[in-house]
Amino acid sequence: MHSKLIILFFLSFVFSQSYYESATGRNFDSYSALSLSMASSSQVVETSGFSILSNPSNLSRNGDSGFIISGSNFIDSNFERRGLIVKDSFGDFLAESDYVKNSKIYNYSGIGIRYNQIVFNYLNAGLGLTIAPFKTYNFSYQEEVRGQLSSNDGQIFSRDPLLGYHRFSSKGCQNVIGLGSSLGFETNIDIEASFGFSFNTIMPGNIIEKAQVDTSLAIGSIVMEDSNKLSSLPNYNIEYDLGESSYFIIGSNLVYKRYLLALSYQSNSTISKNTDGRNILEEISNLYNSNELGENILEHYNSIKLSNIDNPEKVSIGFAILDKNSSGYNFVVNYESNRYGSGSNLFSGNRISVGLEHYMSNGIPLRFSVGYKKSQFSPYISSITSFNAGSSLRHKNLIFDYGLQYIHSRYNYPDLFLVEGEFRPDLDVVNDSKIILLSTLTYSF
Repeated sequence: MHSKLIILFFLSFVFSQSYYESATGRNFDSYSALSLSMASSSQVVETSGFSILSNPSNLSRNGDSGFIISGSNFIDSNFERRGLIVKDSFGDFLAESDYVKNSKIYNYSGIGIRYNQIVFNYLNAGLGLTIAPFKTYNFSYQEEVRGQLSSNDGQIFSRDPLLGYHRFSSKGCQNVIGLGSSLGFETNIDIEASFGFSFNTIMPGNIIEKAQVDTSLAIGSIVMEDSNKLSSLPNYNIEYDLGESSYFIIGSNLVYKRYLLALSYQSNSTISKNTDGRNILEEISNLYNSNELGENILEHYNSIKLSNIDNPEKVSIGFAILDKNSSGYNFVVNYESNRYGSGSNLFSGNRISVGLEHYMSNGIPLRFSVGYKKSQFSPYISSITSFNAGSSLRHKNLIFDYGLQYIHSRYNYPDLFLVEGEFRPDLDVVNDSKIILLSTLTYSF
């Protein structure tokens, strides 16, 4: 019972933002289960080919020669509830009443290859290649619309016939191809260091956004009788063309006995976005004129959706206490600064993460961590906190890592499908939950 209460306590203090992220794309802070379960501190703990996308100096941090191939699979589960604040007639207090629930599962994959070679006795060089998702724009919403039927003859009839569906979806993904190298050296006084550079190309992409009031499954006479319960928003199908972009990362790390200090810098970049849907979105925004608060939020969201996508400049510093014998524990702290340009619609902020990895007597690690960052969608969503856990199994040269992350948010947003003449609060209450399951299979030879 106490363990359940602890879990519920954690889940009530975590935040997500799936609908907002469909406009700018959801970033991947981790590409391996190890770094995910260690609070996405990839700049510190990631040593596979995926380190190209966080800190390329880690390519040569461990002095083992040979190839390492890593493949990761992301299972991204989104759960969303939208409701209204209502008065409970029995208890005489305010409560949330959900009118729609949605769930969707998405799947992504990435691969990283690393090669390390000892050049001299105390000098080694590493090369890496990575192909992975950079941003995803997927989101799905479906709302049943029910009506009422009157009966004059007393016969049994349906009191809530199906009038149709309000449907909204956004679909798209951009991949990144990274190439990097690193040079590391060791000394005879327990000091190791490495320096790395990577150049990463964001591939072009496409977003398809659809909104539809679907009455194809309802009887025509019922739709006509209760048409005032269906949204008057026009159906639309908008495409956004996303351009190619690139950025570079410079990284370094210094190891003294069990202590590691890692530094990295990532340049900013901009993804161009072209669309012919500006007039449609402005027309929809004008329909919310009677709801000033909702109109302001919607205009802010549309300004983000119609603008080019800014990727921030990142500076990170991490510290770790390492257990090289895999018999005790590893402790990681990472700080990351994200800075957007002065003309961006997104807000700059910082991210801090703390992770602990403990090895049990049978050699299997247990990983727990927490991460916190300020949301780029401030002030509408203030902060994001994540809780992570994971472990690993090893058989000879094959390693299977798995990690789990839970995120939840609660924020306010206007009704996605406005109904004329409907009396309701100005804003809906949105409860958005996300569960990410990441598995990574690594083979070294």
